[in-house]
Amino acid sequence: MLSLSLVFLLASYLVFAGLPAKEDFRETLNTHLEKEGLAPIAEGEIVVINLWATWCGPCIKEIPELNELVEKYEGKAVRFIALTKEDRSIFDRYVERKPDFSFLYEHSFNNLQALELIAAQDKKYQGRAIPLHAILDAEGKLVEVFVGASPENTAKIANFLAKNAK
Repeated sequence: MLSLSLVFLLASYLVFAGLPAKEDFRETLNTHLEKEGLAPIAEGEIVVINLWATWCGPCIKEIPELNELVEKYEGKAVRFIALTKEDRSIFDRYVERKPDFSFLYEHSFNNLQALELIAAQDKKYQGRAIPLHAILDAEGKLVEVFVGASPENTAKIANFLAKNAK
């Protein structure tokens, strides 16, 4: 019986050792963002994160609505960060082909550690679907993770910000 408990304890450690506690989420994410040259998430900042790609039609389709949120909360303690597995050069080529395209989020390209950190929080699809959205509250805790481009998901973000952004 003792050996079965030990096996369970060891398995639990191996499964959860790589994931930060919810309280340490901001700190862990900051480590990955700073490696890519982005400013760290400050205490008191709400963060809206979007995992996306230029080849993802639903991702592209939702960007104008997301841009409206960025404009609405400009000057507030809210950050909008877009993460993609793609290199900057792919994004630049996309923008050259689509001169009217604009995505107002801060961008982090090919930041696999940050992507994996966020994707691991997706309990429904295990990070295999995009767009994926994550929201950190002003205390740095991950409070929401959801997948899909829809008016309902944009409304989730908007409602959270309306209640919490200062």
